[in-house]
Amino acid sequence: MKLSARRFMMLTILLCMTILSIGCTVAQPDPGDVAVYQDRPYIFGHEGIRPDVLTEGRDVTWLSTTIIYVTTAPQTLHVPFQDLSSMDNILLDFDTSVQLRVVDAADTLKRFGPRWWENNALSPYNSIVRKAVKSEKMAQMMSDPVAAEKVDQEVTEQLRALIKASGIRVEVMAVNLGKAKPNDNVLAQMNNTAAEQQRNLTLVAATIAEQQRKLEQEAKADADNAYRNKMGLSPEQYLARQLAEIQAEACKTAAACYLVPQGTNIVAK
Repeated sequence: MKLSARRFMMLTILLCMTILSIGCTVAQPDPGDVAVYQDRPYIFGHEGIRPDVLTEGRDVTWLSTTIIYVTTAPQTLHVPFQDLSSMDNILLDFDTSVQLRVVDAADTLKRFGPRWWENNALSPYNSIVRKAVKSEKMAQMMSDPVAAEKVDQEVTEQLRALIKASGIRVEVMAVNLGKAKPNDNVLAQMNNTAAEQQRNLTLVAATIAEQQRKLEQEAKADADNAYRNKMGLSPEQYLARQLAEIQAEACKTAAACYLVPQGTNIVAK
């Protein structure tokens, strides 16, 4: 049974559309991203990264073309550090952040690949941060905002120069080392020292208070002795007078009051 020319044409068109739909790649970048085309033709054509990228919308290309999405909006990379030595040889920890923006995604991928930061910038960045921290003392890094800002600016400028000299089309916007924190061992020693200092302060305060009470008691005793001499009383007479005054004061608020003459012994049953 022979196919008509029209039917044959329709089948041919349908077959071509099926082949095209199967052999296509769709590029559709999100806002803030671009789509970079990497061609790997099976037979004919040029292999490599295309210089033109898709910034928005939707595009259809061959199945042999790989779509790589690159963020060109400002982004932040977090790089932690442990046991960085300060000028006074105190080990500090940092959680640094690098804010940057990819300027030319196609050129960066073509020349340095998608892992350009890890392969070309991370190790030099580590060295830059270590040297910058070594130039300041622990107290300055932890509590002096002027010194911390100075170090941040120094690291930012050196990283910019490094990226520029490498030819990487990326803009370094800012570097922030964050708050310096002593590592666990140093922090434990600092806490122990602070606790010991607090104990010493407490002991000194208690000693001063005891000395003050002693001085007050001595002053009161001197005053009582001076009063006794002025009144011409013997020590026994002065004590009897003091006891009488205490009993009289107590009787003011008591329901019943019995005054015991001096020298009288009473046995309670």
